[in-house]
Amino acid sequence: MNRDSQFVAKPFQKIEQRFFVKICGIRDMQIAHVCVDAGADAIGFVLAEGSPRSISLESAIEIQSDLPQTMSSIAVVRNPSPQDLALTTWNGGIQFHGDESIDFVQRARGSSRMIIKAINAGVEEILKWDSTTAIDALLVDGSAAGSGESHDSAWLEQLAALRPKLKKPLILAGGLTPENVGAAIKLVKPAGVDVSSGVEIARGVKDAGLIRAFIAAAREAHDSSARN
Repeated sequence: MNRDSQFVAKPFQKIEQRFFVKICGIRDMQIAHVCVDAGADAIGFVLAEGSPRSISLESAIEIQSDLPQTMSSIAVVRNPSPQDLALTTWNGGIQFHGDESIDFVQRARGSSRMIIKAINAGVEEILKWDSTTAIDALLVDGSAAGSGESHDSAWLEQLAALRPKLKKPLILAGGLTPENVGAAIKLVKPAGVDVSSGVEIARGVKDAGLIRAFIAAAREAHDSSARN
């Protein structure tokens, strides 16, 4: 693979330039290119077993190799073994979705690997991970990953109050759809959003129209908030 190391090593450099949108649970080349054409900044490959969106590392690498250099690729893992953690043939970022410790995640970092930690709510947990050097961004998921359950309004208001105090970029996830992502962005003002089940017509089956609608709604909401 001949990919620009700028985007392999630092996929969140682009977050300083514009609002960051990630489509997670990609399993085929066609949908990956829909994400590219629709203006996504990153796609996620679920390497964790037991998900309808799971994909093998080999298949993820094959898709990644066909994408433009401007598209960031993130491997999503859950409580991997030290052997899995090596991912020696993977040159993208890693998103941890399990109960990994800070020390464990720190060992995965390396010199050029972007690390995201998904957190299932809880201000104390968010602040703990925000204070560590083990990660580059926080993904706040209000439910079990990819379940489609959304944050409640009280929790979104808590996040809105917490976000300015965080050192790291906050990516909002959990139950987002083309219909509700705009309101969530305007309230919380996150650095980016992540969606999986919210752009599916069945579990694990992404829909091109929903992907385009989600990205358009997210961009419009962010641009509107930036103007106000």
